[in-house]
Amino acid sequence: MRMNYAMILGIMLVAGMIPFASAQIGGDIGYYAVHCNVDGAKVYFDNDLKGEIKDGRLLVEVYVTGTPYTTISVEADGYETYTTRIVEYPAKGETIDITATLQQAPIGGDMGAYLVKCNVQGAQVYFDNDYKGAIQNGELLVSVYTTGTPYKTISVQAEGYETYTAAITQYPAKSETVTIDVALQQSPIGGDMGAYLVTCNVQGAQVYFDNDYKGAIQNGELLVSVYVTGTPYQTIRVQADGYQTYSASITQYPAQGETVTIAATLTPVTQKAPLSPLCALGALGVLGALLVLRRKN
Repeated sequence: MRMNYAMILGIMLVAGMIPFASAQIGGDIGYYAVHCNVDGAKVYFDNDLKGEIKDGRLLVEVYVTGTPYTTISVEADGYETYTTRIVEYPAKGETIDITATLQQAPIGGDMGAYLVKCNVQGAQVYFDNDYKGAIQNGELLVSVYTTGTPYKTISVQAEGYETYTAAITQYPAKSETVTIDVALQQSPIGGDMGAYLVTCNVQGAQVYFDNDYKGAIQNGELLVSVYVTGTPYQTIRVQADGYQTYSASITQYPAQGETVTIAATLTPVTQKAPLSPLCALGALGVLGALLVLRRKN
């Protein structure tokens, strides 16, 4: 009889420990409370669908000891997609509020897209100064309005890599996708970055720092990233066919995160007009008359 009681007590203890053990698996829980003005909007953390907004709110559970999410996207038909970085992370039992206010898409706003491909997972993509999201599985799809003001530059950055910056020269038509390939290079150890913004009045003009080609002017400018701890450049040269070459000494050097502007104004080359046939005949006539007078004398 005592053995039966012992067995029953043992079973009860084991049964009581099962929920306790289960609670330990996966770590402690924190929360994000996502607030939105559009019911039914879908909420994504990175590429994981977390649910839909109901009564203006969605509560998302996360493990505080797990790999943190980096971006949140909220989307709904007829509205522009909201995307931003996640910069706060909840502690155990804590709730962090995120407010996503969706804006209605312009009426008749036809959509195209850029497909940004990159070799660094999680790299952050900016169009001009607008954050568009992070690279997932080697790519990021960025939707744009074909009738809106076009973006001019793309920047892709990741910790430990040199920032990629380039001019956007192709614009998608309705339902078209333009691919942008980005290959990030690892930064040298201790290589903090600054930049020069070269402005110029000639589209396509070529820019050289010392003898290093840095790129061509697009939409009136070119952004050149440099290491603030590296050997500084001494001269800048900007040249284009049909224009006088611009050359100058570089006397300002950017600090970390700083941008120094250099304005290069190119002047057209003035070519001497060739002597017209009429002027040539006139000159020969004058020369012949002088020879005749000389013979008479």
